[in-house]
Amino acid sequence: MRLYFYHSAPKKYRAGFQLYILPSNVKSLHLLSRLWFVIAMLVLGSDMVFNYSVYFKGAALYRIAYLSYAIAGALVFAIARLLRKWPIEERPLVYRWLYLSYAYIFAVTCLLMSVAVQGNPMNNMTMYLFGLALVASLFVLDLAELLGLAVLVELSFAIGVSFLDLPTDRLIMNQTGSLFLVLFFFLISRLNYSFRLNHYLQLQEIAQKNKELEALSSEKSNILGIVAHDLRGPYANIEAMTKMLQSRPFPEEQQQRFYDMILKSCRSGSNIIAELLEVAKLEGEKNCELVPTELNAFLVEVEREWQIRLKGSRQLLLQKADEHVIVKLDAEKLKRVLDNLLSNAVKFTSENGNIRLSLSKQDRKVLLHVADDGIGIPDDMKPYLFEPFSKAGRKGMRGEQSVGLGLSITRKLVELQHGKIEVESLANHGATFRIAFPAAK
Repeated sequence: MRLYFYHSAPKKYRAGFQLYILPSNVKSLHLLSRLWFVIAMLVLGSDMVFNYSVYFKGAALYRIAYLSYAIAGALVFAIARLLRKWPIEERPLVYRWLYLSYAYIFAVTCLLMSVAVQGNPMNNMTMYLFGLALVASLFVLDLAELLGLAVLVELSFAIGVSFLDLPTDRLIMNQTGSLFLVLFFFLISRLNYSFRLNHYLQLQEIAQKNKELEALSSEKSNILGIVAHDLRGPYANIEAMTKMLQSRPFPEEQQQRFYDMILKSCRSGSNIIAELLEVAKLEGEKNCELVPTELNAFLVEVEREWQIRLKGSRQLLLQKADEHVIVKLDAEKLKRVLDNLLSNAVKFTSENGNIRLSLSKQDRKVLLHVADDGIGIPDDMKPYLFEPFSKAGRKGMRGEQSVGLGLSITRKLVELQHGKIEVESLANHGATFRIAFPAAK
């Protein structure tokens, strides 16, 4: 358990904790005030019958103390009745002043009873100790409240003792004893506060975890719904075309078209499943082995492979850095990142459009840019671009389907290599993805 002796709850939780302990403090106020009201009335009633002044010295102070208990209890009851039409949370300051005022009156009245024993509090400080211990245990006091209450009680003790006819050594002993009791009061109160605050913080942590679990559960449900919808399309096509082929004979050329369509649907479903499996794999992957890699040579290989895949349908331009650029990375994962980004650039760029792959070094960062002059990204999609199954997923210019996982996987792969990915784009003015890696030392 963390102890909060010299500071209050963290600022983030302070207001919430005050509201959390307020009902408990109000219940303690009602319990203590009503209990001691009943005790005070019994004692005052018995005093009227037996007249305690006849039997021991200091009965007058006892009478004053119990009158104080009775009046304070009656006032608390009356004020609580007036406030009952409002919820406690709507009048927090009123209730705080009420229980702090009663706590002060209760502690000082217990002090008065200690003085009443023999006119010297040092002879019997039991009631003084009892009053402080009850207040420290029943009320959860903030540091400022506790310090204010402790100072007021100690000042009241010092002023009260000054009116007693006591020698100097007795005054010093009384003051020292009172200081020790106030210190005891402080320690017990802070332990009580620490216990309650730690319990509250645990409840907040549990609530936060529950909220996260609910969000994850909702997200999983959404993902399952989206996946089911995306998989239904390819497999519905396969089923429909298979039934058509079974229903009657078709010319060989038409049969081949059906077979091609079935194969295309199978590949579409297979791609969805493959990306889902990769997302699941990446969620459990916390780090990867990074190897120093010269990026100019690496990008030449990527550009050569993509020139073959593009077959001249797009202009892919590579701009290398002016110097050797060494970065610690996982070459296979970076290859997947660039394949995703270049595939997206192709998907959203018209025939004979331009795609640029560039490398540069800036201070201690290495920057990779994948840019195109395609249709760009609308502003309302940008905040969701790297989220899985987000509404940023859309068909390509030639109707290519999107699962909505590519850029989510891309960001995860970049972050596993201690990099960061950002995007700049205007609708109908192309898009530029920028990847920043720390340069190898």
